[in-house]
Amino acid sequence: MGTLELSKTTMQTSPFRALGSYRVLPQIAGWKTLVVAFAARAPYAMIPLGVMTAVTASTGSVAQGGYATASVALSTAIAGPLIGKWADRRGQDVPLRVLTPLNALALLGMFFAVINGLEGVALYGVGVLVGVTSLPIGSFTRSRWISQTNVPHELGAALSYESMADEFVFVLGPALVGIAASAAFPSAPLFLAFALVATAGAAFALTAPRTHRDRSKAPAKGPGVAQVLWAVAPSIMTMTAIGIYFGATQAATTMRAELAGTPTVAGLVYATMGVGSAIMAIMTVAIPDSISLPMRLVVGGAGMAVMMAVAGAVPSLGLTAAALLLCGLFVGPSMVTAFTVTEKLAPKGGVAIAMTSMQSSVTIGVSLGSGVGGAIAQNAGDNPAYFATAAAASMVALVGLALNLRKRR
Repeated sequence: MGTLELSKTTMQTSPFRALGSYRVLPQIAGWKTLVVAFAARAPYAMIPLGVMTAVTASTGSVAQGGYATASVALSTAIAGPLIGKWADRRGQDVPLRVLTPLNALALLGMFFAVINGLEGVALYGVGVLVGVTSLPIGSFTRSRWISQTNVPHELGAALSYESMADEFVFVLGPALVGIAASAAFPSAPLFLAFALVATAGAAFALTAPRTHRDRSKAPAKGPGVAQVLWAVAPSIMTMTAIGIYFGATQAATTMRAELAGTPTVAGLVYATMGVGSAIMAIMTVAIPDSISLPMRLVVGGAGMAVMMAVAGAVPSLGLTAAALLLCGLFVGPSMVTAFTVTEKLAPKGGVAIAMTSMQSSVTIGVSLGSGVGGAIAQNAGDNPAYFATAAAASMVALVGLALNLRKRR
């Protein structure tokens, strides 16, 4: 767990043979489990925008929509590592079977709160209930792969697949919110999220092995949350920076679309980054093992920064979409690398805590990036907001440089 060097067997001898590594994943987990895990994470990509849309429409206040969304996001981020600790100690089946129905009920409660016009602290309290019961599906599936795979190239393929799945859901979730809100009513996305948790989420809970544990077979007590977070601090910094990158880019793109007189296309322009990221996440297994994990972060962070600077300089939304697509080509491998580093740095018995902390880091980063990027965009315009986002990407490269120096020592 201490080294950041990839095993020489991690990658295949050619890109095409490397992509063949994905064929083993259904054999390990089963097609049913892969499909259920993909569907189970969809509602959690819908919740932030769904809450913002529904609360804003219900109260007539964007501020209340933002506060409600923040209550969900921050409580989700705080609860994530604690749920991971629970899973490390008791296995995934216990928290999944306890929290899944509670989260479904909390989402149903948020739906009824919105349609009945609940406002203020009471509404934010419901948001907290939604957040603390939200399940880190992507983190749990990564923990399962770590215990189920037997050779490095299988784990590499699994982590690349999970990042691709996250990115596709990242694009699909907001689209489902828009479709449901447009086809029915503003709070419909919340009911759809409830339905998905109650069905796909429940099915995912049933796929959890009752005896699942970290492959390290550590004592039941395991490491503390603080110990694990300190061990994976480089990955936390990386994922927080990527979250800031996401949030600030969304704010900058929204401002640029408004200035162009087409605010409704902001989501579509922003989604191009997720498409590029998903494509390259799945291709990460083809990166030669001679390129170390720290160097991948250096290249990924530098590429993100350069392409975001290009996005800030271009004059139209069409060119912005093209630049964001190219940004995504560097985001995907950086995220896969961050999760691989996490797996290697996590202490024995703390894999679930480490993986859930990655999801929490992104959530916190998106909140910070949205706030700071929104303020810059509002006061200085869209171009400076994109340039500020490029500065966030440079943090990823700096973490890679620091890890490289530590490896040399």
